[in-house]
Amino acid sequence: MIKIESKLIQPNLTHKIRLSVLWPHKNISNCFLAEDNLKDTFHVGTFLKNELVSIGTFIYQNNIIFDENDKQYRLRAMATEKKHQGISMGRKLIMFAKNELIKRKVKLLWCDARKIAIPFYENLGFKSQGEFYNIPKIGPHKLMYLYL
Repeated sequence: MIKIESKLIQPNLTHKIRLSVLWPHKNISNCFLAEDNLKDTFHVGTFLKNELVSIGTFIYQNNIIFDENDKQYRLRAMATEKKHQGISMGRKLIMFAKNELIKRKVKLLWCDARKIAIPFYENLGFKSQGEFYNIPKIGPHKLMYLYL
């Protein structure tokens, strides 16, 4: 049986996949988020045979579009290595993160989803909000959310 495991990881472990999948226009020294080391931020990695193949960063951040009484987290910089996409690595990561968010009494997870990733999020139960908007050097995105 192939070993697949999702777990909490340190922020620096996200940089390589962020660079190769999300931000090829940057260099490795710029593949961090300002929120990476905040006390309420956590990072999840999914490992296939002990190789990190999928990552996501979860930030305690409210979006004013949603009910401010709900504890909200934002998903940022989620990516799966290209050669491992389409085989449920990202799904496993989100399922692990949902359990962590529920432990933290979070009510809503939201993200700015790339247009190409919208079907992935919809298959996990996320809903979309509003129109597409463009993020320079990256492309069209849409706000998506999931009540936990």
